Amino acid sequence: MIKRYHILFVVVLLSNVAFGQFIGRDNLSKSLYYMQKQQLDSAKKYIDLSMVDDQLNESAKTWYYKGFIYKELYKDRDKSNKVSAYRMTSITSFEKVLKLDTANEFKESSLKILKYLSSTLYNDAVRSLNSEEYETAIKNYSHYRKIVLLTEPESDLNSQDIKFKLALASVLNQPVENGQILDSTITKKITSLYLEVLDLDPNNPGANYNLAILYYNEAAEIINNMDYDMDIEKLNEVQDYCIEIFLKGLPYMLKSYQLNYKREETLLGLSNIYYGLNDMEKSDMYKKELEEIKSIENK
Repeated sequence: MIKRYHILFVVVLLSNVAFGQFIGRDNLSKSLYYMQKQQLDSAKKYIDLSMVDDQLNESAKTWYYKGFIYKELYKDRDKSNKVSAYRMTSITSFEKVLKLDTANEFKESSLKILKYLSSTLYNDAVRSLNSEEYETAIKNYSHYRKIVLLTEPESDLNSQDIKFKLALASVLNQPVENGQILDSTITKKITSLYLEVLDLDPNNPGANYNLAILYYNEAAEIINNMDYDMDIEKLNEVQDYCIEIFLKGLPYMLKSYQLNYKREETLLGLSNIYYGLNDMEKSDMYKKELEEIKSIENK
């Protein structure tokens, strides 16, 4: 019986020695051990403890392990969460790796994982393009851009930026399509988005047309709700303000016309804008062109 206990004690002792040799005594080694065994809670516990150690905190390896562990936590538990804290912790960890890894020991792997995480941010940004989650879409797209430019500095994101901004503007503009009035804050956001698109692509037909419509609708809304019993001085001020707004929209509608975008809608828009500007000659000119197009279509 004594021999059996002795043998058992030796086996346990050897197991403990092997265990200690394999994972080491420091928290970083323990985090690696549990990471390899896919025991993510324990891996997270020990990598977080490693961050308390000033020496380990300045090691690229430590931040690489943290990024990897949190990436696995995101994939395993939080992939449907569009604002996952696991994902953002993983991203910031790998960004730290790239700063500390002067020997480029972890660079290739870190860049690969960052590209994967950036793709999930882009997908979540697209999935969040709705009236309830558009702010999440903006944040995720911003994070996506940052990572792409970090991992592939030569990337040209203009085309993607334009698509995202146009899609976001369309989402924000949906109340108008449903017959509701936009509040001034949203209107300013939409206007800003279209102007940003035109900074990237002055000939973008959709941005030109929709920006012109935005200005036109703003002026038309004021006119439709105008109190004509107000004193003449105030009335003149309101009318001058509306003319100012029509003039803002006119160049964009003319550009849309030059680009032959939504021909009939653009002609109607030009006719209405010039009508609002009291330029009846040009208003009738575009109205006539519109009527000619419709008559050809009806033949």
